[in-house]
Amino acid sequence: MIHASLRHTAVACWLLCLTGCSVLPERPRPMTLLTLEVPATAAPAPQSGLVLAIEPVEAVAFLQGTDFFYRRGGPTVHRYARHRWLAPPAELIDRALMERLDRLPFTGVRPGQGVTPALGLTLTLLRLEQVFAAGSSVVHLELLAQLVDRRQGRVLGTRLFRYRQPAPEASPRGGARAAATALGRFFTDLGDWLKAAKPF
Repeated sequence: MIHASLRHTAVACWLLCLTGCSVLPERPRPMTLLTLEVPATAAPAPQSGLVLAIEPVEAVAFLQGTDFFYRRGGPTVHRYARHRWLAPPAELIDRALMERLDRLPFTGVRPGQGVTPALGLTLTLLRLEQVFAAGSSVVHLELLAQLVDRRQGRVLGTRLFRYRQPAPEASPRGGARAAATALGRFFTDLGDWLKAAKPF
């Protein structure tokens, strides 16, 4: 009886081990990092002589992390579980802007770089999200631009830029590509707005 009991216990342990092995948690999938690869323009833009102190791009509190947000046919905002921006999107926008200063009709510098321009440009990211509907998606991008008289500390002009860019595919990667396309449109529109501005 004792030997039989030990044998049954051993079999039970063996079965338990097999069962335990079958329910081990899956290895977590790696996080996919997304960036904003803005399409290159054909050639540098002619400079207008306008010199701007460009402040680093800021963002509303909701967009200061690296989450990529989306909606599915309603007001509820979700965040992708396995996809993140490589850096906070305002930082990605700022990098792209500084890399393309020669494509814009003004001379841009960072404050404190040895020059003191009379004019300043501030940009604030207000919205960046992907919206799904009927098997497709669009990306909404909104930025607020302000042209500032740095000597007197007053705002000379304000413009809200809004874009609704269809994504090439209904996925996070498609959303990132659409966001980059919308950002390229913004850079063009920003240059046109500043070129037309007559601050003094």
